[in-house]
Amino acid sequence: MHKLDQLLLEIRNESSPSFLSTSIIGMDGLPIAGASVDDSDSRGDRSARAAMIMRLASNISGKLNLGDVEEELITTNHSYILLRFLGDGSYIWGLTVSRDAILGSARLTMNEYASQLWDAIPR
Repeated sequence: MHKLDQLLLEIRNESSPSFLSTSIIGMDGLPIAGASVDDSDSRGDRSARAAMIMRLASNISGKLNLGDVEEELITTNHSYILLRFLGDGSYIWGLTVSRDAILGSARLTMNEYASQLWDAIPR
């Protein structure tokens, strides 16, 4: 098992039972790794849209002189979707958890694993 896939499995296990999915996405919108509770989950559309959201958030933040984007939080009636840049900002990490998740715990997990995921991305 590749190191990146192993880390995503650890994240899935640590985030259980609220874990729904996670993806590592290039800025071109293509997913390079991921895990989901739904084996039929196609990450392609979601990944492309996540990249668009993060580019837009960065552009808006820059134009308004608000600083660098650290995280994007999308809240739906079923889930929380957290998006953040990894490393030098050339990759995005998305984590989706159910609404019964403790949002602070999801953020702590992301803080804990962000540098490990960045190091495991083949470049």
